[in-house]
Amino acid sequence: MSPYHLTGSISALLSILASVGLATQVRLLWKRHREGIAGQQISEGLSLNRFVTSFIMFLALFTYGGMLTPFNHYLAWPRVMGMSLVLLILFLIHQDRKCRNSRKAFLGCLAACVTSVLVVLFVRPTENPNPLILPLLVVGASILYLQGGLNQIRMIRKLRSTGGLSRGMHQLFVLKDLSLVTFALVMGSGTGWPIYFMCAVGLSINLGSLYCFRWVRLGNVHPRNTNPVYQKAS
Repeated sequence: MSPYHLTGSISALLSILASVGLATQVRLLWKRHREGIAGQQISEGLSLNRFVTSFIMFLALFTYGGMLTPFNHYLAWPRVMGMSLVLLILFLIHQDRKCRNSRKAFLGCLAACVTSVLVVLFVRPTENPNPLILPLLVVGASILYLQGGLNQIRMIRKLRSTGGLSRGMHQLFVLKDLSLVTFALVMGSGTGWPIYFMCAVGLSINLGSLYCFRWVRLGNVHPRNTNPVYQKAS
């Protein structure tokens, strides 16, 4: 097996494993829903902004891999599971908060997902597209993800609690980004450089979020009362 297919296979498997991390987030939300603690939102501590930008990251990689010539199956198809699970998380957040922002976030991401899948399946170019468009799509998505991740970290610092946020999800995201860097190196700098940038952003945000889990635990602090207005605005 060539280095390209070997690293691509490993990256795809770890991307699927990262989707298992998203599944742990879904399970945690359902667990909090079953427990039904009075006065506590099941999505407490989850930044709507963060999960919208996480969806955009998955969507950008799916579109980038799907529009490359030849089609990059290792980048595209493993992201379908990630997109689906983030959409489910956004739906659960909306069901919990029932505000206009959460509804717009879920419906907007759902529409973007359907549009991207249709474009990749039916409007794929027979020749390579403009060499700047797809890389800029990935870089732009990475910048949005950076902003969303920083918003999540600020929320944890403000609440002094991780609330319903899953630590396992962030740990698996770190593994996924490390494997993706290796695959991007084998792809070559010509097509791999946007992936380097995305992984650098992803590692920074997820390692920073993991540090916040440690900060909350070691600080032995008590969560402050949640401000619903702040949560809906996020």
